[in-house]
Amino acid sequence: MKKIQSAAIPFRLDDANRLFLLLITSRRKGRWVLPKGTVSGMLPHVSAAREAFEEAGVIGLIAKTPFETYHLRKNVGCGVAMEIPVYTFPMRVTVELQTWPEMDFRQRQWILAGQITEMVESAELRSLLQRFAQSDHSRLKA
Repeated sequence: MKKIQSAAIPFRLDDANRLFLLLITSRRKGRWVLPKGTVSGMLPHVSAAREAFEEAGVIGLIAKTPFETYHLRKNVGCGVAMEIPVYTFPMRVTVELQTWPEMDFRQRQWILAGQITEMVESAELRSLLQRFAQSDHSRLKA
C-alpha cells in the first residue's frame, strides 16, 4: 500500500493584505517545513488540519481540496528510499495557540512570502510555496 501525506499551508493576511506563511522546524534536522503527516483513517484535509494543530499550534479554515502535491523522499531502511506524495491544503489561520502538543520539539515562525527562498531548503517545496503566494488561494478571506 502506497503511503500518502498531507500538509497544511498555514497563512494569514495582515491589514495591508500582505501574505504571511507559517513554517515549523522538522524534528530531526531543524529544516523549515510545513506541518505534515501520514494520512491514516481520516480525510487528507482533516489530517492536515490535525498536523497544523499538533505541530504548529494553529487552528483555522482549511480547504477541502489540495492546492498542489509535492514529493518527499523517505528512507525506509536498508538503503531503500521511497517517494511519498504530500498533498497540500491551504489553511487560513484564525487561532494561534500559546501551548500545543509539539511545542517542545519544534520552532514556528511567520514569514513574509518574499522570505520563502531564504528559509525553505527543499527546492520542490520552495517552488510550491512561491506558486501558492502568487495564487488566488492565498487571498481568500473567510
